Amino acid sequence: MSLWEDVKSNLMELYSVTSDKTSELARTGSRRWDKFGISRDIERQFSELGNLVYTGLQDGESDILEQDAVKSLVVRIGELEEELRLKTEEIDNLKRDYKRKKDAAATVEETEMESVITDPILDAGSPESAILVEPVEVIEDSGDVTEGDSPEKQG
Repeated sequence: MSLWEDVKSNLMELYSVTSDKTSELARTGSRRWDKFGISRDIERQFSELGNLVYTGLQDGESDILEQDAVKSLVVRIGELEEELRLKTEEIDNLKRDYKRKKDAAATVEETEMESVITDPILDAGSPESAILVEPVEVIEDSGDVTEGDSPEKQG
């Protein structure tokens, strides 16, 4: 492979990894922003609930907790807390999916790598051998090339 092909391959891999990571961050960032908005809504509902209860108690209303406005705020806060929990799960699932994809890609890369012979077989001529053919020797006297002849047989 030429130098240019190596550079091109490396750049394509870099762009692919960058694109995947950007996509992951954009999706989780969007969900986190939604989560922040839900948290702010919960805070506003608590503030309104506290205001209603405080005002009711100041006015001497003993059944303030039985009023429809208070009950509806309590229900709304419960719904928002459930939305918040679901957004948290959604973020966790996105992270888990991207990690699974990353691990799967790494596994594919590992299986595509060339295998390295760590203990070669040195039986000349054997199909499993690191030495596939007999060495060819050059005889210096005549310049003829013969296969398998040793210098002792020649001289």
